[in-house]
Amino acid sequence: MPLNLSQPKRKNAISLTPLIDVVFILLLFFMLTSSFVPWRIVDTPLSVPSADEKPAEEKENIILTLKQNDGQVWVEDRAVNLADQTYFQTLIADYNEGTFVIKAEEGVTLQTLMNLADRLKLNGAKNVSIANAFSMPEAQ
Repeated sequence: MPLNLSQPKRKNAISLTPLIDVVFILLLFFMLTSSFVPWRIVDTPLSVPSADEKPAEEKENIILTLKQNDGQVWVEDRAVNLADQTYFQTLIADYNEGTFVIKAEEGVTLQTLMNLADRLKLNGAKNVSIANAFSMPEAQ
């Protein structure tokens, strides 16, 4: 009978240490590359005032109409470019206590509407309202 001097084969166990190291490195990478800068928020209060609240004195409403996604806004039947910073500063300075009402016609994207609202807020407008945001389609 031949003599078998070889060691019995041991099963190789899979080490989880490198896997855990990779997971922690990925976690560290994503934590360090994430930015935690707060987003700019445009206030659009959607609640109806309660009956207990006294109505505020009537202020002048300035209606801004978006007809298309072409970077134009209509103010008092005049087309104004959204990039015209001086016009918006003058408009807000003249009607600072009034409410800026944004009306969007069909086909205008939400991004265009929010660009206009953001432009008004950044230039100092206190009250910005979206006119027809919740209009229901009429029954035919």
